[in-house]
Amino acid sequence: MIARSRGQKIMAEMNINEVVTEYPQTIRVFFRHGMQCTGCYICGFHSIAESAKQWGVELEPLLKDLNDVIAEKGP
Repeated sequence: MIARSRGQKIMAEMNINEVVTEYPQTIRVFFRHGMQCTGCYICGFHSIAESAKQWGVELEPLLKDLNDVIAEKGP
């Protein structure tokens, strides 16, 4: 189960595979930020922070977008 704190559901130390499994709508956010790691076989071993650093992506905007997309209400 994914740990949560301070009102933010998705946090930097979370495992990418766990995040996209629980929140499939986040896949498009990772792609939009240039991170094609969601289908990679090692995504189960990397945190969001580690992958963002590896891809040269700013962490805070990524986390904001990930949390925004899971907060959206569906039709």
